[in-house]
Parts: sequence; structure tokens; C-alpha cells
Amino acid sequence: MTGDLLIMDGRVAEARPGVSCPEGALRLDGRGKWLFPGLTDMHAHLREPGDEASETLETGLRAALAGGITTVGVMPNTDPPMDSPEQVERLLLASEGLGLARTVPVPCVTRGRGGRELVDIPALCGMGVRAFSDDGDPVGNSSVLLEALDLVSRYDGVIIEHPEDKTLSGGCVNLGPLSRELGVDGIPQVSETADVARSLEIACSSDGRLHLTHLSLPRSVELARTVCFRRANVTVDVTPHHMVLGEDAVRTWGTMAKMNPPLREETDRRRLVEMVADGLVDAVASDHAPHARRGKDLPMESAAFGITGLETLLPLTLEVLSNEGVPPLSILGLLTTGPERVLGLDRKGLQPGATADCVLFDPDEEYTIEDRGSASLSMNTPFLGRRLRGRVKAVWMERLVYREGDLGLH
Repeated sequence: MTGDLLIMDGRVAEARPGVSCPEGALRLDGRGKWLFPGLTDMHAHLREPGDEASETLETGLRAALAGGITTVGVMPNTDPPMDSPEQVERLLLASEGLGLARTVPVPCVTRGRGGRELVDIPALCGMGVRAFSDDGDPVGNSSVLLEALDLVSRYDGVIIEHPEDKTLSGGCVNLGPLSRELGVDGIPQVSETADVARSLEIACSSDGRLHLTHLSLPRSVELARTVCFRRANVTVDVTPHHMVLGEDAVRTWGTMAKMNPPLREETDRRRLVEMVADGLVDAVASDHAPHARRGKDLPMESAAFGITGLETLLPLTLEVLSNEGVPPLSILGLLTTGPERVLGLDRKGLQPGATADCVLFDPDEEYTIEDRGSASLSMNTPFLGRRLRGRVKAVWMERLVYREGDLGLH
């Protein structure tokens, strides 16, 4: 609909055409722009503690707001890993003190992400935690994965699995002509699909919810959606970079396009996009993985995996799925209600009485990351210089927390 929205005392007071603005109130002109609930990015690495040279909690949450993201699922592969109630409490207190985007802790499944001993899932669920992941590594021990799924089922929780068979991977780019051309070890498709199949079989033996994250292959999505696995309680997400870029980007961008899972062949990329457009994927997540320059200014074999993504999540997702004819509301659903359902979060809305949690967005403004600047400490992205379309103009979380590219407003 086209209309006006009035925010008072941190809540939506009115949402309809013709709302009158009280005297002295701040008024923003939204003509030609979109207003929608704040986005939820269910998968981001904010590096604190342990690697504050790449990202801090504050810079990561500022980058989230600049991308229209008001809720961030924080992955646990920090140093030390987030595997205890004390570390979860630390994250929550620190993020609340910043007054920026809110965090949803996603602590480890196993202590130290070691894959052997489960964390204290009941205690963490008692704190409100609902999602657990050893992301960066799979839960490779099948008996441990089954035990974790059975345990989280008692709390309506979810295990977020990083699908990778480590005995089959070990390379740095997609296995095939590209890896041979570069003279480096490749990562075969089966390293992802084998763990997808294993995880799905285990999920079929449990009432627990399984989420497969950053799928890069159509075969992985097909497995999750086949009839034989429909009895499993499974959801999946993909990233913008796996939808937008094929492995040829590595030839142009080198280590800036090195990620795990790797960028795949162009035919796989196109088919993955089609599957997202057909509604076979539950969410799109950034897998924001910042690295200081020293982590990327290395030979391909030694450079760190991952790219930044909080500030490009929305424009890239809109770009690639709009080209497939997906309506804007459906695209926004992959960035709001989709990830919120996976994480067990309450839905956000713009109805009167709701807490103000919304984004003003110009769908037509074009810019580059260099033009705009970045709130993140790191710029390890293959999207430098790319013309992006669609820019966040303002974000409210009870109050105005971001406006017109002012990264310091809070």
C-alpha cells in the first residue's frame, strides 16, 4: 500500500494514508521509497572475541544497520568459541549496550566446536537460545548430531549444519578446470552433497529441526526437497554470492572470491537461482565473513575463506531474484519471515501497536561500495566497483538508529 507511518514512543502509532504529523516531530519524505520491517540475517561472523582486527561487535552491527538488518544471527567460531552460557550472556550484554542491531546468539553444538561433547543445550535453551551451530565445521560425528537434534527438539530448537565432509574437501576453489588452471587443490561437489545426505538421513530419525546453511549446489537443495526426506524437519538457506557469482569470479578477484563452500560452475549458479525463485529455499543469509587484509593478501592456498556481506545482502538479493521475476515482497520474505521462522523469532510488522522496527529503502538509487563507504572494518569482497541498486535511507529500532548513510547515528 501507499501511505504514511507515524512512530511515537517507540511504537507504530498509525499506518495509513493521510496520517498527520504532530508538531515538532521529525518527518522523513518517503515518496518513491519502500518501507518494510527490519531484515534478519541469520548467519554472520562478527569476529569478537579473538579477531578484532577484522571486525568488532560494534562495527559489525553498524554494518548491519547500513544494510537494513536489525537482527543478526551471530555464529560461534570466535576465539574462544561461544560454547557456554557465560559467553552468550557476554554477547547479549555487549550488543544491548551498543544500542545498534540486536543479536541472536548461535552458540556451538559441541564444546570448542570439537565435534565430540555437546554444549549444555538445556542451560542455553533456558536463556532463550534456540539455534546451535559448529559453523566453519560440520558436526561430523553422526551420533553426536543425532543426540543434538533429539535434545533441541525438546525446546523447539534447531541445529544449523555446515554441510561439508572434511575428508573429501581440503582444497580452496571449486574442483574442475578452474582448480587445474590455477594449479591448486579443488573442493569437489560431493564434499557438500555427501554431508547434506548424511545430515538428512539423521534428521529423518529425529524430531529435531535441522537447518542446512549456505548451500551452493542445486543437488543439495534437491536432496533436501526430495520425497524421501520430506518427513524430516529441514530448512535451507543460500547466500547472495552463490546466486550472483560463478567460479569465473576467482579469475578476476583472486582470493577476494575465495569462500567455503566455493563459487561453483555457471550452470550450477543459474540453476540455484531458479530453485530459489521457485520457492525451494527458506532464507537468504549473508555469511558475512570479514578478514583483515593480511588474511587475504596471501597465495590462494593460504588465504582465508569468506567475504563480507552485511551491506550487500539486500541489493544483491533483489538484483538476482528480480531478474527471475520474483516479486519484491517474496524476496523480502527470504530476508525477514524466512530466517525468523528458522531461528524461532517473533514476526516483526508495521501494524499499529507494533514496536518500531523498520527500514526506509530507495529501490532506485545506484552506488558502489567505494562511493558509499563501509561500516565494516574489512573490505574483503568481490563486489568492489560493482554498481549496486537500492540503498537503505533510514532504520528505526524504537527510535531512529540510522539515517542517510550516517554510520555514526545511534
